[in-house]
Amino acid sequence: MQDAGWRPQIREAKGGKEDEEILLADRRSSESDTLEGSRSRSRSVSSRHGDDLEKEGEEDEDDGESLGGEGEEGQQRGLSRSTKGTIWVVLMTMSTLLGRRILRGGFPYPFYFVLLTQLIAWILVAFIALLGLLKRLSTKTIKQEASEGYSWFATIFIVSRTLLASSIAGVSALCGALALLHTPNLPVLAMLPIVTYVFDSFLFRLAYVLRLFPRDQSTSARKAYKVVFVLALSIPPIAFDYRLNIRSLVVALAGFALLSLSKVIAKAGPKFEANGSGSRWDTPLNFYLLQGIVPIVISWMAASKYENVVGAHHAFSTWSWGYALLSLAPGVLLQQLFVASMNSAHPFVSEVHVGGALEEPTERGTDAIASTLQAGFWTVIIGVLGQEKNFLDWIQVLAFTFIYIICVGPRHIGYYPPRLLNLVSRIFRRRQLPVHAEPWQFAFFLATTTAVFAIVISCNVMFWVDTVAYNRNLKTWLDPKNLNLDTMYRPPKLRSFDIIIAHSENDPVSTITELIETFTTHHLIRYFNPRVTIYSKDAAFNLSNPSAESLKGTFEGDVSITTLHNSGGVAATFLHHILFSWTFMPVQTIFLSTSTVTPFTLPLIKNRVSDYFTPMGFPLPDAVPKSGFLNLGESETCYCGKCFDSLGWEDTFHLVPSMWSAARPGTNTCDSVLLTYGNNFVASAARIKGTKKDVWQMLYDGLVDRNLANAWAHKKEKMPVVLEGEEGRGRFAKGAVYGEGDSLEKPYLGLTVERLWGVLLQCSTPDVAWGCPSLEVGWRIGGRREDCGCIE
Repeated sequence: MQDAGWRPQIREAKGGKEDEEILLADRRSSESDTLEGSRSRSRSVSSRHGDDLEKEGEEDEDDGESLGGEGEEGQQRGLSRSTKGTIWVVLMTMSTLLGRRILRGGFPYPFYFVLLTQLIAWILVAFIALLGLLKRLSTKTIKQEASEGYSWFATIFIVSRTLLASSIAGVSALCGALALLHTPNLPVLAMLPIVTYVFDSFLFRLAYVLRLFPRDQSTSARKAYKVVFVLALSIPPIAFDYRLNIRSLVVALAGFALLSLSKVIAKAGPKFEANGSGSRWDTPLNFYLLQGIVPIVISWMAASKYENVVGAHHAFSTWSWGYALLSLAPGVLLQQLFVASMNSAHPFVSEVHVGGALEEPTERGTDAIASTLQAGFWTVIIGVLGQEKNFLDWIQVLAFTFIYIICVGPRHIGYYPPRLLNLVSRIFRRRQLPVHAEPWQFAFFLATTTAVFAIVISCNVMFWVDTVAYNRNLKTWLDPKNLNLDTMYRPPKLRSFDIIIAHSENDPVSTITELIETFTTHHLIRYFNPRVTIYSKDAAFNLSNPSAESLKGTFEGDVSITTLHNSGGVAATFLHHILFSWTFMPVQTIFLSTSTVTPFTLPLIKNRVSDYFTPMGFPLPDAVPKSGFLNLGESETCYCGKCFDSLGWEDTFHLVPSMWSAARPGTNTCDSVLLTYGNNFVASAARIKGTKKDVWQMLYDGLVDRNLANAWAHKKEKMPVVLEGEEGRGRFAKGAVYGEGDSLEKPYLGLTVERLWGVLLQCSTPDVAWGCPSLEVGWRIGGRREDCGCIE
């Protein structure tokens, strides 16, 4: 997909008179920049998105823009535009994938991670600038000439504009890292950076209308149709994402918009010409150091305010030199060479046309679009080697493919076959053949090449994501082939269903009424005449008859209310019911908690039951398949031996491996496991009784044991480690997973049991890990009723 360092001969360029004028203006601008660059002592790493020289009809021609300093003869052949595009694609792909792996692999500090990348890049550039200064001083090459430079007004304006633009770009980088951490579906996120150019088109044209840009630029809208197509075709990847997280999507789009805004501000205002000669303050390296200060400050402030800096620094200090180099080097180089951050579009600003790369008539705009889309493609393909567990749909992939075809264009794609052949020739050190327009630009070859390209790209993405990644991940799920179910148990009532509600201290009583009303009238449950059992641990809960009747609402069935000692949390309530009803357990039971049910989540939980719950059959419960376990909340996967999640919880009790084996006698090895959240689920008696009663009793005793000094659930060595200065920060902050200290009322062990319901009830499977959509989405294309639970 890259052009391998050479450019085809375009003999029959078609376009309007205005496009030809733009091309000539772009050439003149590039030649002027190249001449100015040859007089500089060093090239700016921040000018990598500047104008490249358009050269056509020469094989392996360089564009004159250098990545290094000036050679002995005052001129240095730089890397070709295509080579720089390839470097950007490689660095962007590596930095995005490594960033994703680090942030979701036990280092959930996106702001601190961005700070590390920016700070290291800035220090290295400062070191290079210092070496250059010392060299000039030692060789006495600094000319003693009076230098007028810029006027005071121009200097203040340029510095202010640079600092403002870089500050907005710094916030954009933080948004990109935050989205990279919290977006569940990486392939969908990798398809979205092209939207940056849509924001470019709108914001650049708005700035032009407001007269913030010079009036000597083209305003042609001949290619504005690309903006419309990209905007329309970006909707299917989002709309059909079954793991969609609205908050992370908003953060990602905000990052793209802020990046565009920073480019608008950097370009806005008049152009100033320096007076005089000699050394000036705005040398490329100095300019990079100037614009790098504010993003570092912003990243530090964000990390200090919103993240656990103590924990982040402690985790970073445990990295080996090799691991740190591998993890940070791509992001640092991306910062230095292109002033770009992970999960973003190729930096592009046109000097001859108002609008973004989508409307740019020159090859530079096409190259920027192609590089952005290619980085997304390789992120999706190589990302399957990570821990991603997400399916893609054909609609999403075809939308991404059509964006590439429309924006890059069949004429550009038509040169891919000869480019591929020349790339192979270069690898085997064979002579490369010059590429001409004939026959690759003939209508037949354009149509054929474009069709083959679309088929190859879309099929490759679907194959690697939905087949290779899935089959590779299947090997990490070590569930035994035969489930350990109690098939001999017969409930007192043949077709019975219970609704268990755990009411915690200070939870609103109205939530109980809402739960009873919602699930006793549900079309899949009401025909079983369910029994409702309420367990309350609120000392202020009123058990008078009028209160009990008001809780029932319109429900006319049996409702029993029991008060329990406030210990062990919601998990202990459910364990109490399991042990108490061991001999008269119904066929199926739904467990609900008032602590995690809100007016927003209640309809989502109801929809989850409607979409994925399979009730017992008639007339015999075991005559047809039924739901053995159905999680009514979100889920996440982890490695059994060292389990942690994105909220900061970790298996300090080391219960995941032991509970895995306890629920599956004879199976001592586990790898991938599924964690459940919310303490809302449906379970069958066969599943519950399939796990030995002693296991449930052991967990219950640990949760409710009031002897805190000797209880194993409250031993200090079982608690998460709090570093010095970490109190009240990160996962120990108020409202976080460990925001409240370990207590008898809310023990940390309860957080572990909440996550282990799927493991204990033998429904930790790859089908659920891959197929279950988020609660907000509810259903996925091609979904099945067993996607979020286990059927027995």
